[in-house]
Amino acid sequence: MPPRHAAPVRTRLTILRDGTTELSELVFCEAELRSVAVCACNACPFADPDAGETVRHGMVHCARSVFPIAGNANDLSFPPAAAAALPVGMALVRPVVCVEDSLPWVEAARTTLLPEGPYGVPIVERGGALVGLLPPAALAPGSGDWPVDPVGSVAGHAVSAVSVHESESLGQAFATMGMRRMREVTVVGDGRIVVGVLRDVDALHFVAHVARTGKRPASKRVA
Repeated sequence: MPPRHAAPVRTRLTILRDGTTELSELVFCEAELRSVAVCACNACPFADPDAGETVRHGMVHCARSVFPIAGNANDLSFPPAAAAALPVGMALVRPVVCVEDSLPWVEAARTTLLPEGPYGVPIVERGGALVGLLPPAALAPGSGDWPVDPVGSVAGHAVSAVSVHESESLGQAFATMGMRRMREVTVVGDGRIVVGVLRDVDALHFVAHVARTGKRPASKRVA
């Protein structure tokens, strides 16, 4: 069983301009209200001192965590409005795939790493800052977009990206998604660095679970 207080680990995969990739493992630090690299937890005095490895069951032990996770302690009710006031970063569980803005369009067409589905892909600068979104229409097989730009980059196909900061409340994220009629929104940290994506179903599940039990939902690997 995971430790009583823990935070979920998620990944950010960036496809770089030469077609190689850069993988980061991130965890939301509740004390600092920002995402940090998992390796930073090794030096933190609030990490599990008995853990042979930092990551257990897809989670990192953290004595700073406000809520215990499911399966530990007794259930307690929690006001839904208070649950919705929690920061977006606490509800992030999904991996995110980004593409560097200078990635050639022909390389983007060759890669098998871009996710399928009705959501776009964040386009970032070399340092990871959000600059736009590669829309799902451009990624759809047979859309006609792939072969027509043999020399351009993905930046030329970017559309404006809606984002929320990871320290904003889940209630604010709900409002943003509702106003824009979106099911998923890109989540950024300071400097507009992409740290994850939030889907409405993830946010709803998190708020409902915390309100019902007073605990963080159990960690699951989400595709």
